[in-house]
Amino acid sequence: MSLLQINEEEIRKQQKEIIRELLEEDGQIGSLWKMERMRIECGGKSAQWVREHVCYHPHVVRNQLAFNSGTDWVFKAKEIIKFLDMYFPDLAINWKHKKELGG
Repeated sequence: MSLLQINEEEIRKQQKEIIRELLEEDGQIGSLWKMERMRIECGGKSAQWVREHVCYHPHVVRNQLAFNSGTDWVFKAKEIIKFLDMYFPDLAINWKHKKELGG
């Protein structure tokens, strides 16, 4: 006779929750990032730098990977990770400034 009773359904529920949290933290499932997280992903750059070099990038604008919620910028985590990997060299360009100059 066992003195310890294991609720397998509860264990499965907790495992799913832990896995979901880990995947969200890693940006692998449909989570959103706020500017603070995006700044970390961009090596600690300022919010202004992220706006000018990421938010106004033509690929980000065209694919709606970021939007201004009125008080802060919000990013589609999974897609923005791919963008950062693919367009890393373009991050040196100030896209807001380039747009203002007509380029």
